[in-house]
Amino acid sequence: MSTHEYGSEPRLDAILARAAISEPGRAAVIFQGKAWSYAEVHDRARRLAGALAGLGIRKGDRVAFWIGNRAEFVEIIFGVPMLGAMASPLDHWWTWKDAYVALEQIRPKVLIVGPSQAAAVVGHGDALQAAGIEHVFCLDECPPEKIFRSYAELLASASKLRNLTPVAASDPAVVFFTSGSTGRSKGAVHTHGSLLAAASTAALEFELQDGERTLHFLPLFSSCMEHLLPLTLRRATHVIMPHFDAAAVWEAIETFQITHFDAVPTTLRRILDAAPAKIPSSLRSITYASERMPEPLIAALIERMPEVGFVQFYGMMEQLCLTVCNPADQLRKIGTVGRPMMGAQICLLNPEGEPVGPGESGEIVARSLTVFAGYWQDEAATKQILTVNGMRTGDLGRFDEDGFLVLDGRVKEMIKTGGLTVIPNEVEGILLGHPAVKEAAVIGVPDERWGEAVHAVVTLAPGTALLEADLKQFCQDRLTGYKRPKAFHIVADLPRTGIGKIARRLVRERVMASMSK
Repeated sequence: MSTHEYGSEPRLDAILARAAISEPGRAAVIFQGKAWSYAEVHDRARRLAGALAGLGIRKGDRVAFWIGNRAEFVEIIFGVPMLGAMASPLDHWWTWKDAYVALEQIRPKVLIVGPSQAAAVVGHGDALQAAGIEHVFCLDECPPEKIFRSYAELLASASKLRNLTPVAASDPAVVFFTSGSTGRSKGAVHTHGSLLAAASTAALEFELQDGERTLHFLPLFSSCMEHLLPLTLRRATHVIMPHFDAAAVWEAIETFQITHFDAVPTTLRRILDAAPAKIPSSLRSITYASERMPEPLIAALIERMPEVGFVQFYGMMEQLCLTVCNPADQLRKIGTVGRPMMGAQICLLNPEGEPVGPGESGEIVARSLTVFAGYWQDEAATKQILTVNGMRTGDLGRFDEDGFLVLDGRVKEMIKTGGLTVIPNEVEGILLGHPAVKEAAVIGVPDERWGEAVHAVVTLAPGTALLEADLKQFCQDRLTGYKRPKAFHIVADLPRTGIGKIARRLVRERVMASMSK
């Protein structure tokens, strides 16, 4: 292998090749006690590409992989694009029914499954064939059905891909699936160019260093862009955990001298609760995103880990790198998600598509090199989100006096009550100010008089008790009348998406179900 093999083509797999050429002996992946060097991971990726080529996989074909957090994720995400084919990681928490909705959309020729996913596929051979799937490979022991073949044997018998398939920056490389929190999961197509831009921008704006030792406990199918790709660009060692466990996180940080990890506020709260008396000195950086960061939580994290730099960012599956809030601004600008990243242009538009005034809230519409190419074979949905003004994020936001972006929630989550608009984030922020409230979700439910009524669903901090009347009085002292929740629901927990965000749609469904009883 030499540098000229990759030339100047803007290709995703060049990220792995660069690390393998410059640091072949450095540990690339550590998983369940075993380590693979960058040279070994790149070799396995080229063997996979060679094997897939032997099966007839060509440029434009799709290869889906439905696996958990494992070492093989790395070689698959980089190996498939070597053929000009598209890799598609599926949510490893999906049921068979959920997965099949995605498989029917992209119609991959090859499906790679982990052990629990293989068990879910058993008995569905005819459905797989109907979805265009010709080969199913298992990472571990295969079920007895004939449709399954061994992934390990596939690689062991394969030769490395000899010639990389030429690609352009605009050629598709990966199909990520959205969470489906507002309906059916859609395949978001990213190109070689958009993923390279995302990796480069994140590596720069997150101030990642060469040779980081990073820990993965968020699901790789969702954290790939902001974590796996930019950290591989920085030739990091990836320590992969099969699932999240707060105590195991601290053990891994100590054992592997972890310097960085990526998280969401939900996991950070649990990590803080499990923190040891002495924070390992190797840890220097934590990036986070996904949901509102409560001020008490970030303040407690910074107090407990004063030597660690916290970096908040804002983006989404369709366009990752939009804003960043660096460590110096974590407390000074709490409640914001930072300023636009390099190359990102953000405008705020009203429903008529016109710019809003200073300090006013509007839909966040953004442009950057990290924007996706569109939804897989869904021209209507693509046209709705990719407009002449940029990509419509579906989020509402406003800029403060220093140009920091404040998120006001999702456009579809705005509550219209009596002709007035209530921003759920604002009410949630008030509720989180109560010392007994741990989490809060504010939703609108149908109301004959007002159109929609504001309802609040909260969980309580351990060891506390609270009555609905207490919350009502608390809000009465702090919120204008129409913004006050008409009802409060105190629950044991809030439903979440796979990456830990509060699943507001499910919250609303639970409230509606309880009201109908």
